[in-house]
Amino acid sequence: MKVMRAEPQAAVGGRRGEPARARGRALLDALRWAEPASVVVVAVLAWEITSHVGLLPQRDFPPATQILSAFLTDIRHGELWIGVGASMRAWALGMLIIIAIGVPVGMLLGSSSISYKLTYLTIEFIRTLPGIAALPILMFAYGVGQPLVISLVVLAGIWPLLIQSMYGMHDIDPVAVATAKVYGVGRLRRFALVDLPSCMPYIATGLRVSGTFALIFAIAASLVIGGQGMGDAMAEAARIGDRSLLFARVLACGLLGLGVTLALLALERRALRWHASQREAAR
Repeated sequence: MKVMRAEPQAAVGGRRGEPARARGRALLDALRWAEPASVVVVAVLAWEITSHVGLLPQRDFPPATQILSAFLTDIRHGELWIGVGASMRAWALGMLIIIAIGVPVGMLLGSSSISYKLTYLTIEFIRTLPGIAALPILMFAYGVGQPLVISLVVLAGIWPLLIQSMYGMHDIDPVAVATAKVYGVGRLRRFALVDLPSCMPYIATGLRVSGTFALIFAIAASLVIGGQGMGDAMAEAARIGDRSLLFARVLACGLLGLGVTLALLALERRALRWHASQREAAR
């Protein structure tokens, strides 16, 4: 008597279904990007048409095709990349300092209800102060140069990450902590198994917001105080009166910000692929 086994067939069917699911996810991703891309295309076409018919003065608002041509020309020359490199170096160094200070300090302040209550309002108040207001003090301390730019980046970007780290540590499920204590889990092991995984979604959100603020100030700092950077590159285009080049470099800054945001989102998805929110988003 011949015995038929269904398990291998199910496995084969499951394997056959995987490419279809992958194609479905790719299609959903494409559709997700289609709507914002269509808005961008419509906005560019509207800019081009209104500039050509005279609703927008071409002297101040060049046609979109002219801006794109200036952007492509600027890419082929080294000046744009010098500005991008300087701004990204300031951003990267600032983010390293932000992470090194913001995460441990935030988790430390959030680990105790007393420290959380004592420092929460003070940190929220300091966070609302504009970072550029500290420019005179920082100029007196560091002079005009790269240390000044990095300190502005840190001052602007540290608060979202620090506050989110506080929130994450403060909102840890007390049942999970009590269970770890009952099973005799030590402090360091509990930090690795309970505290840090519970805080990771908060830290990832804070890192994304801090990264955006830090990049804005990395660009704006060179615009205000000079030196190499995308801000200075835009100021140079304005000084020589080349509106197309100015808008092209504004476009470069926008693409730079988009790239940083997408990179941080990809890092968040990879670091939190075990988390329920990321599993639901991947479906």
